[in-house]
Amino acid sequence: MGEMLDPLLSASELTAPLAAQARQTYTLLGVSPFAIDGAGKIHWADGQLASRLLRAPEALLPRTEDGLSKRLDLASAHARKTALSGLTWDGARYVIEYQIDLYDGQKIWVEERGQRLSGQGRAPVHIAATLSDIDARKKDETQKVYRSSHDPLTGLWNEARLREGLIFFHASAKAFSAPSVFLRLQLSNLAHINSSYGYEVGDRILNSVAARLSEACPAPHMSARIGAASFAVCLMNCAESEIVARAEALRQRLSDVPYSSPHGDLLAEFVISSVTSAPDEETDIDALFAKSNLALEAAANKTQKYLAYSAALHGRPKMAARQETTAEDVIAALNDRRISLAYQPIIDAKTHALHHYECLMRLKTDGGDIVSAGSFIMAAERLGLVHLLDRRALEIASQTLTRYPDIHLALNVSAATVKDGEAAQAYLDALQAIGPAAPRVTIELTETVALEDPAMASRFSVEARFLGCEFSIDDFGSGHTTFQNLMAIEADSIKIDGSFVKDLSITPHKQTFVRMMVDLAQTFSVKTVAEMVETREDAELLKRLGVDYLQGYLFGVPSPAPAWPGPAPA
Repeated sequence: MGEMLDPLLSASELTAPLAAQARQTYTLLGVSPFAIDGAGKIHWADGQLASRLLRAPEALLPRTEDGLSKRLDLASAHARKTALSGLTWDGARYVIEYQIDLYDGQKIWVEERGQRLSGQGRAPVHIAATLSDIDARKKDETQKVYRSSHDPLTGLWNEARLREGLIFFHASAKAFSAPSVFLRLQLSNLAHINSSYGYEVGDRILNSVAARLSEACPAPHMSARIGAASFAVCLMNCAESEIVARAEALRQRLSDVPYSSPHGDLLAEFVISSVTSAPDEETDIDALFAKSNLALEAAANKTQKYLAYSAALHGRPKMAARQETTAEDVIAALNDRRISLAYQPIIDAKTHALHHYECLMRLKTDGGDIVSAGSFIMAAERLGLVHLLDRRALEIASQTLTRYPDIHLALNVSAATVKDGEAAQAYLDALQAIGPAAPRVTIELTETVALEDPAMASRFSVEARFLGCEFSIDDFGSGHTTFQNLMAIEADSIKIDGSFVKDLSITPHKQTFVRMMVDLAQTFSVKTVAEMVETREDAELLKRLGVDYLQGYLFGVPSPAPAWPGPAPA
């Protein structure tokens, strides 16, 4: 952004009203240019731009350096003063980020970029500068830091953060000679809840469990979610004689009181294991997790609700789970029918009526959990077996199309399947076998496939379209597909990548990109789908920008059956 605003301007240009085109550019970029003269006065190039950026009437905009400094905290004001004092030669620049107080009591992050223009013998303007709204970016950075250490669903620590915390936890226990215990808790009926009531209900139960866990284990104790249905708790100053009672009390608190749901009250069932640590014991985090996992597996196998770790458990088989997915794992998952589909609704942006469903692959783990198959699919691609998963998804989808004769489904097909001649033909043969239902199928290929081998993608799309299917480009905008590639594949629709959709209503540059993509699609009579729509504000803006269809948690989470309840009340 700084390079785009770099040209050196004269004093008269800086204080003159902005031309219409320049004003539009600055508006799209969320930038307000201004100048600082030798007397410390601030001259805003466009009062409306500055007013919009600082959320204040023009009459209340800061007009002097002192007025601006009063809107900053002491650290930011000092940093800004230091940056300006470093402009000791003509052409010297500075860039600084800080929070500024708004008149409604809120704060926003801004970026100020400036350049010294004049020394002696020039107009009174000394510094040309711009102020940019970077609040969304800073909040996103803060969220990324938060997500790196917290579970995104429950807000508890994740495993990585727990491992860090355990080091300090054991150091404290050692300093105060306080025995500690590490508990592993497995929500054993989560798979049943997900399959019977849907993943949204399962997530709701997990959130409620996390809330109870946080209340039951306040600091200095620690709690975390370390797996799809697995939690961990570290209890400080817990004597060995108290462990069984403490574990049982925790289990009762989590299990005995039902959790409310749209389907009525539901119970959560837990299996718990424990590993004790003496104050003088050396900390081995990997060993701690391995021991707790071993005890948890043994308790589940013996249908016990609680089991403490002991060395005798090492004589049992299956001491540790393999982390690397093998070809045998993929074949076993297919043979055991542990691959399933989840259906997420895609609705008409104008009417909010159901248009079709996207089919998302799910995997049933050895522990019975139903999880996203993303990492499993990546492993299958690495092993050259992903075409088998694509075929299985089509097989399940064909059964669903028979069961629900009025619905339309979108299926993702991997790049490996399309680029392998035999695999591609086998998929097309299977597609042809579903007969009259084929026109109710949309094939989705990622933009990457279109980019890497547009000729192959085009041939595949032509044959699929000959069978009556529609064709869509997924993750559009994440790569560099040319207009020519889009025309060659003759896509019926494009799915705008979710990274452009999330927080769209508060991110001006994303709005510009989405508008460009919609204009491009409309030029070629191609429909547009926006994914990851999570707020009403984003949905309304997408509708105004001309997007045809919307998909995201605002309208429905992926569920085991294509049973969309209809639009949410306004």
